[in-house]
Amino acid sequence: MASSTKEALGTALKKMLSVKPIDKITVKDLVEECGVNRQTFYYHFDDVYDLLEWVFEEDANRVLPDDIRYEEWREDVTMFFRYLADNRLFVLNIYNSNNRSYFLRYFKRRLHYCVHTFAVIVSDGMNIEWSDLEFVCEFYANCVVGIISQWLDNNMELPPEITVEKLMKVLDNSVENLLARFQKS
Repeated sequence: MASSTKEALGTALKKMLSVKPIDKITVKDLVEECGVNRQTFYYHFDDVYDLLEWVFEEDANRVLPDDIRYEEWREDVTMFFRYLADNRLFVLNIYNSNNRSYFLRYFKRRLHYCVHTFAVIVSDGMNIEWSDLEFVCEFYANCVVGIISQWLDNNMELPPEITVEKLMKVLDNSVENLLARFQKS
């Protein structure tokens, strides 16, 4: 029952986020939509943003890759953009709220982890200091978040394939090449 209540609250949040920003959604709105009381909401979540984080995690675990696989990195990156495009209103209403930074931090953290798993694979056998590997991961996570931000600033006007296609041209072998520059002799 607890899982279905959380899912119902998550579904209600996503439904509401398709028509209004997160700043305008209250616990009262959510419990009315689900037919539960406030205490039930607070049993599961601290506030609307705690629910939002849970929704992100659930969606990410279901849809997005846990890490980037070397052989399939293009498909994995495309999945990030496809998720954003498929959840356009939900994403834009979070992004265009006062809590934009929460959204961007979440995706940066997720992207950093994915880039890190990829960087560890491609740096195998290279003599690279851990701090340099982390710097490269931060660089790429920030770059992709910047591209996503620009795309969202333009209301996702470009089709995701165009954005991803251009991103692929920039990323192709670039992680490997950048890591090689940090290799110690």
